[in-house]
Amino acid sequence: MKKLFPILQPLITTVFIFIACVIYGLSLAPSILFFQYVLNNLLFASQHMFLNAFIVGVALSLCFFVFGISLIFIVGFIFRILPIKPKPGSYRLGSLQTIKWGLCGAFLKLVNVAFLDMITPTFLNIIYFRMVGAKVGKNVQINSISINDPWLLKIGDNSVIGGGASINCHTVESGKLILERVEIGKNCTIGAQSLVWPGCEIGDGSILSTKSVLRKRSKVGEKQVWKGNPAKNIRDKSKQV
Repeated sequence: MKKLFPILQPLITTVFIFIACVIYGLSLAPSILFFQYVLNNLLFASQHMFLNAFIVGVALSLCFFVFGISLIFIVGFIFRILPIKPKPGSYRLGSLQTIKWGLCGAFLKLVNVAFLDMITPTFLNIIYFRMVGAKVGKNVQINSISINDPWLLKIGDNSVIGGGASINCHTVESGKLILERVEIGKNCTIGAQSLVWPGCEIGDGSILSTKSVLRKRSKVGEKQVWKGNPAKNIRDKSKQV
């Protein structure tokens, strides 16, 4: 497999470009049908040029959101039906599992680049992350699009992921892809622009401060506050009066 990788990579890339065109095409189809309806039934109903321009503008805006919502459900459906999500483990680069991981990342990027920022944070991005495999509890807010390998992520009820925070469930070390789960408990806060590496476990009620970096396989206890780069425990809320 390693010897074939230089050949497989451009081949897989070419095939995926075609797949991406099909996915975007399917996502655009409802928008195109809606816009055609507007052109045929609403446009030019008035002779007022500004009103017609306004109708076109609103229709195009709605088309964008119809496209984006269609896209997240199509990609989510692909993740549900295709066995492409690699399990936690260590895999040689160029192996079948790393190819599957790369394919997952490519599908996720279709949504990230085109639409995800527009619905972050809303109930729609929660639905999307659940569809692609993340275990997300009730009343969770995810104010970031930098959620890598979401099928390996678990977030408990009432937790908040701050703006621009990044959660990674993978690293590449010594020619190997390493995938590990990340578990965030209930009532936790992951500060804005912070970074969580694979294998981390964050206990209920804990806080990772803004711009902090939680090194891989760190274990944060319940009701603790971690801060810094690398992040360290600076306060135990459970011991406060």
